[in-house]
Amino acid sequence: MIGLVANESMKIYSRKLTWILLLLLFAITIGSSILGTINNTNATDWRAETTQLVHQYEDRLKITELSPTLRTDAENKLKIAKYRLENDFPAPSNNPWSALLTFSGLIEMVIVFAIVIAADIVAGEYTAGTMKLLLIRPHNRAKILFSKYIAVSLFAIVMLALLAVCGYATNALFYGLGDIHTTDLFLNQQGQVVQLNVLMQGIKMYGLSLFPIMSYVTLAFAISTVLRNSALAIGISLFIMIVGNSMIEATAKMEWLKYLPFANSDMSLYIFHLPARPEMTLNFSITVLLVYIVALILLSWNVFKKRDVSI
Repeated sequence: MIGLVANESMKIYSRKLTWILLLLLFAITIGSSILGTINNTNATDWRAETTQLVHQYEDRLKITELSPTLRTDAENKLKIAKYRLENDFPAPSNNPWSALLTFSGLIEMVIVFAIVIAADIVAGEYTAGTMKLLLIRPHNRAKILFSKYIAVSLFAIVMLALLAVCGYATNALFYGLGDIHTTDLFLNQQGQVVQLNVLMQGIKMYGLSLFPIMSYVTLAFAISTVLRNSALAIGISLFIMIVGNSMIEATAKMEWLKYLPFANSDMSLYIFHLPARPEMTLNFSITVLLVYIVALILLSWNVFKKRDVSI
């Protein structure tokens, strides 16, 4: 099995497309870090700046058409800003760990690139006519299929690690290595302002992002296996991803949507205390995603083992 996984990994990294995607992720991460540094102007009077933010958030909350998620976001930021002023707690400046949290949205780029590879790893074999060469080897279909799944999963993890390492390294060039004991203000599950370690929050953010990444990788992999068409697998997966982001907002109004995987795909909402619904918890979202991942894997295996391939 290890040999099969290694062989599938070699196939992934031997492709030009793979290195193009890795270089794109590398360039986007560095570019985002540089832009973040340019836009990061340290205020000489942090209290005056925070007071201005308080007024901005209060004005935003007066907008009646504000969506539930945006309203909650404004309320959370207002609560933290007031806490800073009342307790004389300025936001940490020039810290690479804090910068990592600010552009965590780039995790979606990892999902997109992982979808591209996952959508082709099975369908590409059928298109190229090499699937029959795999099936005549002394390995059962289960090992062949799951070695491909493990290989593409490892590739997704590598991309996530590349995002985090490049992001930290670039910000460290501008801000220094940073103090691993630096703390900042966050909201806990009860909505209370708490002081937490920024590094640990970053590790939590990127660690939890593995669940939505794997859910979309599994989705693209399953579609690729069932339809044997990489273009369709990419298109359907990306469409569901885009539509799924809007479902997070709709979940606040329709309770049943919380059981869909896409309403649970943004783990950063739990870092910043922005669940789609008050009763939704981190464990609930992880459980929903794991159920769908297992279901899609079983679907892929069931179709793959029954499919006839002319040899």
